[in-house]
Amino acid sequence: MARTFFRTVLLFVAALGIACTTGTREPDTYRVETLVSGGPLHTAKGIRFGPDGGLYVCSVYAETVYRVDVETGEVTVAVGPPHGTSDDVAFAPDGTMVWTALPVGEIRALKPGGEPYVLAAKLPLINPVNYTRDGRLFAAQIGLDRFLEIDTTGIEPPRLIAKGIGHLNSFEINSDDQLYGPLAGIGTVARIDLASGEVTPVAEGLDVMSAVELDSRGQIYSVAWSKGELLRIDEATGTTELITTLAPPLDNLTIAADDMIYISQPALSRIVRVDPATGEQTMVVPGNMSMPGGLALGTEDGRETLFVADDYGFRLVDTKSGELWATTDLAEFIDPNAANDIAVSDEVIVISDVTRSRVYMLDRASGEKIQKWSKFGTPYGVVLTEFGDPIVAEFDSGRLFRLSRTDRNVRNIVADGLSGPVGLALGGPGILYVTEATAGRLTRINRGEGSKTIISDGLLRPEGIAVMSDGRIAVVEAGRQQVIAIDPETGATTVLAAGLPVGAVVPEAPAPVYVPSGIVAGAKGVLYLSSDVNHSLLRLVPVR
Repeated sequence: MARTFFRTVLLFVAALGIACTTGTREPDTYRVETLVSGGPLHTAKGIRFGPDGGLYVCSVYAETVYRVDVETGEVTVAVGPPHGTSDDVAFAPDGTMVWTALPVGEIRALKPGGEPYVLAAKLPLINPVNYTRDGRLFAAQIGLDRFLEIDTTGIEPPRLIAKGIGHLNSFEINSDDQLYGPLAGIGTVARIDLASGEVTPVAEGLDVMSAVELDSRGQIYSVAWSKGELLRIDEATGTTELITTLAPPLDNLTIAADDMIYISQPALSRIVRVDPATGEQTMVVPGNMSMPGGLALGTEDGRETLFVADDYGFRLVDTKSGELWATTDLAEFIDPNAANDIAVSDEVIVISDVTRSRVYMLDRASGEKIQKWSKFGTPYGVVLTEFGDPIVAEFDSGRLFRLSRTDRNVRNIVADGLSGPVGLALGGPGILYVTEATAGRLTRINRGEGSKTIISDGLLRPEGIAVMSDGRIAVVEAGRQQVIAIDPETGATTVLAAGLPVGAVVPEAPAPVYVPSGIVAGAKGVLYLSSDVNHSLLRLVPVR
């Protein structure tokens, strides 16, 4: 995935105006502002210090192992996509780095000065990994509840040490070959003797603990996924001491040579340093979201509010202040807990989730799930009709489906034969606009008869779309990192803003898009844009 990271963007783009056919024409000069700042990481997961003193950070979604200089906050790519798909990382005594590529069930490795290679394969749900001091390698399949020793030569199959122990997650091993780790499924931190496989509880009755680490004195620290707590645990008594609380979920922690504790917050894409003596928190790598995608506008408490699809649920943003909040539990494992696109009415919220191939309708007031539609291929764009029924773009089949809010078995084809449909926007009566990312087209659909009319082609990865107040269609042309306006009658195109942080691609995801950049039109001609590169939210303000 291309990863060019942007800070606050202030730029002006002027373009030649072409008359539109409806409404008062919006200007063609836009000021690009940052509404919600982003950061250089995507969904920070496993973390560990390397022999060079750098902090290595895993990302499944970015298919990248990052390296962070914890003194400066500088982030660089240690292993890029597609090889860098990673959930946890560890280092051998000889400097070899290994990481778990959970989605494909592999442990991958990189020797100093070498190239990435697959050390072990056919290990579904492989997650935590770590070495002993003498270079033995251990890992766990957390969903299958299996604890394994991995042959570092890659010749012998993994050796099963234990199973059914409670779902071991990120762990540490001391010099006596005693493993300390969380048994996430049973709320326990335990010690495992690597020689015998014996499991001894250290502390019980805890939250879902996601990681355990030891400091230089052998003290045990652990983080609670959903409570956001950093705990110090007394091994002799099993009692816990709360050091500090951070915004959940907390995925991992690691401890530096000076005993400072570093914690990853995947829903915010942040790394935070905590002083264990005082609980003081210091931001090392900033972030606010995981992977923002589609956008919708509504009102909350009388304020214009942006609804943002994100890989961790969805968020709400005050369009004036940039205040960001969530109405769902971002640490919740059960669905719906991820979104790629979003549509909103006064009564409901509809989200699509391409990673789980599902579409959901939620009651806006209570947050309760009203409907769930499964057995989609790759559902991307979603809109709500005037009758409150969702229309969903299915990328892989090239079809648009109209669903029923009252009967989840109803799935009517609105249009088919499209080439990678992604973004959807309602036009006039019976009219629907769709971007075809694979074909590079903007197409108009007559919903009544299903007929298609190409408005503009030759586009490079068009994704999110929105109807502007003057009737033109704003399109995120991700492949050219710009937002354009297209006249739906003539196809005339005007560049509104260029050089934008959009257009990230995941090689193993459905080409050519992964999380489509969203765009929506707000009051006074303002456009709002999500960045899939630095997970920020931008505000495009017309200069009049």
